Amino acid sequence: MTVQKPVPPQRLSLHWGVDEDVEEISRYTYGGYHPIQLGDVLPPPADTEPSNSRKYRILSKLGHGSFSTVWLASAQHHSASGRYFAIKVCVANADPQRELDVFRLLSSDEGRHVLRLHDSFTIDGPNGTHAVHAFNVLGSFHIVARLARPHWNPRDLCRQIAQGLAFLHRHGVVHGDLHMGNIGVSMPQLDDIIEEDLIDRFDPPECTIVFPRQTPARPESLPPYLVPPTHISELLLKPTAELHIELLDLGNAIIVGSSSAPPACTPAAVCAPEIMFEQVTTSVVTQSATTASDIWALACIMYEIVFNVVLFHLASHDDYLLGKMAAVCGKVPPSWRSFWDSNEHLRKLDISQEAADQKWQRKIDNSSARKGGALSREDFVIFCDLLQRMLKIDPSDRLTIEEVLAHPWHTQTADNSI
Repeated sequence: MTVQKPVPPQRLSLHWGVDEDVEEISRYTYGGYHPIQLGDVLPPPADTEPSNSRKYRILSKLGHGSFSTVWLASAQHHSASGRYFAIKVCVANADPQRELDVFRLLSSDEGRHVLRLHDSFTIDGPNGTHAVHAFNVLGSFHIVARLARPHWNPRDLCRQIAQGLAFLHRHGVVHGDLHMGNIGVSMPQLDDIIEEDLIDRFDPPECTIVFPRQTPARPESLPPYLVPPTHISELLLKPTAELHIELLDLGNAIIVGSSSAPPACTPAAVCAPEIMFEQVTTSVVTQSATTASDIWALACIMYEIVFNVVLFHLASHDDYLLGKMAAVCGKVPPSWRSFWDSNEHLRKLDISQEAADQKWQRKIDNSSARKGGALSREDFVIFCDLLQRMLKIDPSDRLTIEEVLAHPWHTQTADNSI
């Protein structure tokens, strides 16, 4: 099975500057993105079978990634699943089968904290054949974190994310790309708003007209304009509302034991040490994500939720991050020793369990000393104990997700928010 890879950008310059929140225009080429306009209906009428009247009308842009663009759409057909959907249109050279296999595996058991696939079909366009998936619309956890932090319950949020990951692991699925950007918040109130009223809530999008400086080889591959994302969370989420978390984007998920698992591509800030070490020392990653690398990523997310700071801030794929990881864990793995001793920066670091324990103790002391904090010192002690058990530099030493959920941090009831 072909492993999906981003389409290499082609040289293409526009007369007007492009918003940094939009996708790269050069990715609109054969094998790349499908050109979409606001108001388009998917699948196009010509692609719709008479027996299948499903239609989704594109209302706004929600975002984009390396392998897809995502759009807010209204169902133009009767749907028991809701009025609005997030429509993910994959690049044409993506391998949609692995993601579909994952969703089919999960469909036998409805998970409370994992995004569900409601519909899937393909469309043909100037850049090839594209897989299209329809999901519930979720709000951005990043935006919710900014709006709702004074009202939220950090223990409950951590538990919900862990429960979502547990659902995947119980079904033999590795998420493979778990980070804050792939955590969403459900918005059931969205379906109470009629389409006209919903669009009226949006500011007119500041689209960039696609006017190339040179005549493109395949002008039909390009959209007429690029659309910035609409931050729907800011419009619809109530800061005081109870938050229901769902894990999203299973495009890099892996079925355990699969022979077609792709190399790991986790962001540096949540990347497990064993994967980071290979990246730093060989400049490539051949190993796939595992349940253990998911646990490392989960620990980094939980740290950020509770302490409101990124554990590995400004992380990049370099030896400095390896040093930070070893300092947090208090250990240099034997397999790292040769590289470690040959690196001037790394060999000067004080790496020991005692030094790591002191760092965690200072974190507990500083967090407990904050005035007005809702978590007690004992809460921070228990939480840091859990993190230390998850942030083991040897993947075989990390807790499983079931052990994470059985830890006192998750089993204790928390009525307070942070």
